[in-house]
Amino acid sequence: MIQLILFSGFITLTFCIPHQYIFVNESKTWTEAQRYCRDKYTDLVTTENEQQTIQLIDTVNDNSINLAWIGLYDDLNSWKWTLEDSNFFKVGEKEFRNWYNPGPGNYGGQSLCMYFGGGTWQATSCSSVMFFICFDGRENASDSYVLVFEYKNWTEAQSYCRQHHTDLVSIRNENENQKIQSLFTYAYSAWIGLYRTRSWSDQSNSSFSNWRPDQPDNAGNNENCTAVSFRDTGEWTDENCNYALPFICYSVTSVVSSRQFNFVSESKTWAEAQRYCRENYTDLATIDNMDEMNRLINTVNGIYNDSAWIGLYDDVNSWRWSLEDNDFYQEGERFQKLVS
Repeated sequence: MIQLILFSGFITLTFCIPHQYIFVNESKTWTEAQRYCRDKYTDLVTTENEQQTIQLIDTVNDNSINLAWIGLYDDLNSWKWTLEDSNFFKVGEKEFRNWYNPGPGNYGGQSLCMYFGGGTWQATSCSSVMFFICFDGRENASDSYVLVFEYKNWTEAQSYCRQHHTDLVSIRNENENQKIQSLFTYAYSAWIGLYRTRSWSDQSNSSFSNWRPDQPDNAGNNENCTAVSFRDTGEWTDENCNYALPFICYSVTSVVSSRQFNFVSESKTWAEAQRYCRENYTDLATIDNMDEMNRLINTVNGIYNDSAWIGLYDDVNSWRWSLEDNDFYQEGERFQKLVS
């Protein structure tokens, strides 16, 4: 196989459904703002990257505006188990809880992971370090529950359990809770597999975050909704959902999806670059005309001046594009080549 362009980086291709951002300068609670956006547009805005943050800031041309609601909120009842095998749980077992009275709070706005201590469960920051309990569901496992005496944060503990056993432990009923308790000779605290994440109003899976350095902090103890701070270059703060603030909606425009090029400054072989693009975007870049060629060049202009992979390759019989979706190409585009 002969590739077209050699090697120090690569250009990815993504499809973007253009969003229109609408700033509504009316003071409403977060729930009222959500209802307004859903009634008149699509939803409260979801932010997926730095570029969209800049677009948000540009939407508000009023220096007197400090805070405005966006779609991110903290659902205190969204706890779920990291073990996602639905066959592991019988009816009602996913919902079993053994909270330390009165139940998990949200201290400092960071209590997103659960630990086992004294027979009950408590929430704390996922960045804390402690021992942890793995579940081993393999046929040759000597023990179903393994207490690991290593200090790790919740994410590190999850990775360890998935690598060496099955996953962080899920506790489905009181009987299992007592079995876990029997592992403890002393009053240890240990991670279990229960966690929660903040949610977007439109149920987007965006993991992008842009918190101000001291946020979230849940300073008022009910600060479960997110606002963008225009005095802090678009960074986020958590605020009481009952505060009345202006807000930003978004609407999905009806135009045909456009193509966006992304430059990835990692050195990979063509096959590795193709795999990366398909996992994280759509595919290696396809170029159908000179306008797209100029747009691709502008994507990396000023930040890179060497060679980069695109999606064209020689399969011995003919040159082909990595992207194989026939609906993507208009007549004649699939076999068109740009010659300089």
